[in-house]
Amino acid sequence: MLKSNAEFLDAASERECTFYVDYLLKNIRSASLKNLRGNSPTERVNKLNEELDNLIKKNRAPQNFSTQMRSAFKSTQLPSSYFRWLDKKDERLCNWAWCYLKGKTKKTETDLEKDVIKDNELLLLAEKAFTIERENAADRQNDVLTAFYDGEADAQQQQDILDHLKSKWQDIRINEGITHWFEENNPSQWAWAWSYLQNITQRPLEPAWIPSNDSEKKAAVIATIDLSDNVDRKALIIDKMKKAWSQKKFREKSSGKKPYSISMTLNTKQKLNALAEEKGMKINDMVEYLVKNEYKKRNFNE
Repeated sequence: MLKSNAEFLDAASERECTFYVDYLLKNIRSASLKNLRGNSPTERVNKLNEELDNLIKKNRAPQNFSTQMRSAFKSTQLPSSYFRWLDKKDERLCNWAWCYLKGKTKKTETDLEKDVIKDNELLLLAEKAFTIERENAADRQNDVLTAFYDGEADAQQQQDILDHLKSKWQDIRINEGITHWFEENNPSQWAWAWSYLQNITQRPLEPAWIPSNDSEKKAAVIATIDLSDNVDRKALIIDKMKKAWSQKKFREKSSGKKPYSISMTLNTKQKLNALAEEKGMKINDMVEYLVKNEYKKRNFNE
């Protein structure tokens, strides 16, 4: 007879599966190790549920023993209080943490060697937590928590990883050049900034993710820059971006007019100033006025 979903055990990691096997053998004397062996975590979990079901039917294990096992495993996890600093209301932090861990948990064939994974605790987090693209900081924060709780890192290793994240974030968050530059309620600026990053041809930054709307473009620009470890490169890109945006706004304000540089004597400049003052015009408008009038005198077709 199949058990209900509430009684059925599931394991998100090898660590969780191993815990359940050890817990059952330790607390239920009638449990048999040979009945729990399998070639994969999925097979071992199925064997575990079959063994537990048989033990319950024979009254050798309590009806709620699976619940007891889940609670026992939960107590081995790092307490949720350790994750409070990862506030889902802090969009910049959650986006950066999600992108950073997504990149660091990708396992290559070389990484799958035990000694490599042991040396890199970040690879112990659950890579599968980042398989779905997200569109808000709250979902990304939830994925980060899932990566910790459904991974192979034990509580101490989880704490070590969190300490590493905190330390790295402190160095990143103090650079607010890009965040302070963005204007409130200006989606056109956010979209322009995203396009600007995509058009960098020399040493481009890898995009944090592909945004689906203007609000996400702003977040993606910030995260893309935050993910760069080259401080000088980051500062240069921000500086160039600001200057390019200022030039764009100036051109738009000038209604298509472009600046030109011409040389003239001081005497000519003084006469031009006098003419502009007489007409109540700016210098550039005076020059344009004189050129147009001279052009008309020659009966040129406009």
